[in-house]
Amino acid sequence: MKGNILGIFFTILSGILIALIVIAYSRSDRQEPEFRFSALNLTYDSQTRDQDLINGINAYDLKDGDLTSRIVVEKVVLNKIDQTAVVYYAVADYSGNVAKQSRVFPANIEQIEDEGISIDTLDAVVEEAPHPNLGGGEFYSNSGNETGSENSQEN
Repeated sequence: MKGNILGIFFTILSGILIALIVIAYSRSDRQEPEFRFSALNLTYDSQTRDQDLINGINAYDLKDGDLTSRIVVEKVVLNKIDQTAVVYYAVADYSGNVAKQSRVFPANIEQIEDEGISIDTLDAVVEEAPHPNLGGGEFYSNSGNETGSENSQEN
């Protein structure tokens, strides 16, 4: 009899704990923040700093509100052929949810190189060629001519 009462008690207690866990989980913040970009007339060059790249960007979260001060520049990818800089941003809310976005700026590659600054010493990744055309499976050389296609074998 005592064993049955203890079994029923622990079963009810387990059910209550499961219900509390489900309620706590459903109320937790699992939604990532949202970026909002404003137009920014900026050309990336050797004088451009992270703070310049963050101007015109806001980040908001439903629970935490304004997270603009938590935005960071993850990396900058320079493309010599297209004369562009792709800037990758990230922001995390106080619950640990992370949002990432990127934005493309024109880049003054010649000015960077003319000042004697090695592009490799900048806090940036340098690409020699444009990204592959993912839609058609073809890629292009530095001259822009078609040079081949990716694996076209069928299984």
